[in-house]
Amino acid sequence: MAVPRVYIDTNILKFSASALERFVPRTQKINWGGHIEEVVVHDIKIINPNDKIADQELRSEVDLLPQVAKLGKANRLRFQIQVETKFESWGLRNMDSQTGEFYGAEIETIEAPIQYGRVMFGFGMDSERMQYEFLARQSHPRFKELQRATGAFQGNNPLNKNQLLDALHFWCAEYNGCEYFLTLDFKLVRMLNSAHGRKASNTIAVTASQLLQKVAGDVEPSAAERPPKSLRASGPLALLGGV
Repeated sequence: MAVPRVYIDTNILKFSASALERFVPRTQKINWGGHIEEVVVHDIKIINPNDKIADQELRSEVDLLPQVAKLGKANRLRFQIQVETKFESWGLRNMDSQTGEFYGAEIETIEAPIQYGRVMFGFGMDSERMQYEFLARQSHPRFKELQRATGAFQGNNPLNKNQLLDALHFWCAEYNGCEYFLTLDFKLVRMLNSAHGRKASNTIAVTASQLLQKVAGDVEPSAAERPPKSLRASGPLALLGGV
């Protein structure tokens, strides 16, 4: 049985950077020549930027990403990415996580639907602008369809940059035969799985929970929800390595 292929969207890499070593300030009182002074000192701590996520639905999906990565390490999923997605991730902040890229799961680099070569960096050049102008010039019919499906096409207005990249990433997933396109952009999932986005496509856009349900049959419960070890059942949950 072939191992399902999963294209990794940029936001998956962003939310997977969940263990950042940082200097965290705190106040401390010291006795300085008989006088009590309050000073600021810094401790080295590991912080998780995802703790700032207020949307509970999004946070629940983010917390499932380590389980998804674990399936890749167990050779139950193959993760794939194209160089333009990598390039987009290079512009993200706080990617120096001790967890490594996507929790250390292997991510294969795949080809784009079109053969091309372009300058990505240059002295005095706006690399993001060069990427946008290159993609905006592409006229392949399927790419145009996906631009409409993702909302990149704005009529007479310039193409929306973020949605243009979404269209490219999904097109790469389709072209390379990926069964799934993993993203935590809920709106993008709905748009790509609409009748317009699904046209002539065998690739399904999924969130982390949807992918786990399709591949493992269930989602591992949180520590608070997990029953005592003696009461745990075998089955799909055990395949995730968490029971």
